[in-house]
Amino acid sequence: DLDDIRGWNLVPMEACLDAALDTIPGNPRKLEMKMEGDDPTYEFDIEATADGQTYNVECNAEEGLVTEVEREVEANDPVFKKYAKISEAEAREIALDFIPGDVVSMEYEVGMEGNVTFEYDILNVHGREYKVDVNASTGEIEEANLELYEIGAEKEM
Repeated sequence: DLDDIRGWNLVPMEACLDAALDTIPGNPRKLEMKMEGDDPTYEFDIEATADGQTYNVECNAEEGLVTEVEREVEANDPVFKKYAKISEAEAREIALDFIPGDVVSMEYEVGMEGNVTFEYDILNVHGREYKVDVNASTGEIEEANLELYEIGAEKEM
């Protein structure tokens, strides 16, 4: 319930946006607020000034610290292709087995440590959206997080 969020002791979104832009200078396209375990997290999609690529920058909403940076890529990205050991169809099946519902968007991602991930936004039967990351090398679920809200545009499938 979004009313509950108002009672949380969160860092202002602008402080996390500033930290995200210090990490990846550019133009923010989208903001999501999600729960990573017990941690409320802002995730910004930023189109980088330096290379024009889109990065997902996560910031812990209680501490104001950037916790993760991933680069969005195409399926034919050389780094993604080199390390991915499962297909997108296999990853989709794994994600939907974990959170049944409809995939509303999907991204290929390369983490700053070189890990490769299929990321799915899944709308479950109760109308809640979850972000499910499947490790493209191992097929393991890396995380499945409830999305509380989204502001901005994302390509829908």
